[in-house]
Amino acid sequence: MSRLYNNSDKGGAGAPIKLDLAIIGAGPAGLAAGAMAKRLGIKDVVVFDRDERPGGILPQCIHPGFGLLRYGEELTGPEYAWRAVQEAAAEKVDLELNSMVIEANPGRQICVASPDTGLRRYDCRSIIFAMGCRERTRPAVRIPGTRPAGIFTAGKAQRLVNIEGCMPGRRIVIVGSGDIGMIM
Repeated sequence: MSRLYNNSDKGGAGAPIKLDLAIIGAGPAGLAAGAMAKRLGIKDVVVFDRDERPGGILPQCIHPGFGLLRYGEELTGPEYAWRAVQEAAAEKVDLELNSMVIEANPGRQICVASPDTGLRRYDCRSIIFAMGCRERTRPAVRIPGTRPAGIFTAGKAQRLVNIEGCMPGRRIVIVGSGDIGMIM
């Protein structure tokens, strides 16, 4: 992106970069918001995400059941994510991946940290928070201990198997009967 700059000489974020719209989260909601904003004529739109690829949690959801309302057909999570990315790309939405928004304040300023571009500050006319869902932590689901070996949340196991191609074990026990537990 042309608006990025090297700010390493001062050790800080330098002068803020002006944006019409910052969207935090490159899952399906953030990508759709970015595409719609561009269609509505908003010029400077950037979608930030801490992950290295867009799509949110959808790329690890290889089961069907997505897209019926929006696309009129049943899609897997990766298929749905791919379409959302293509729609955003068609509208020329800028994506800043591997970029963590570490601060957002009431003055519509955000601070973004990235190993690729360093620390940057933005002054935004508007901000959309589209951070999606997050799986509850081990303590929140009452898994005891601080380092329980071989115990994974359903989302972590799903990511290991479906994204990283790693089978975490041969014999498993699934505790719970939620939709992800049933899929696993």
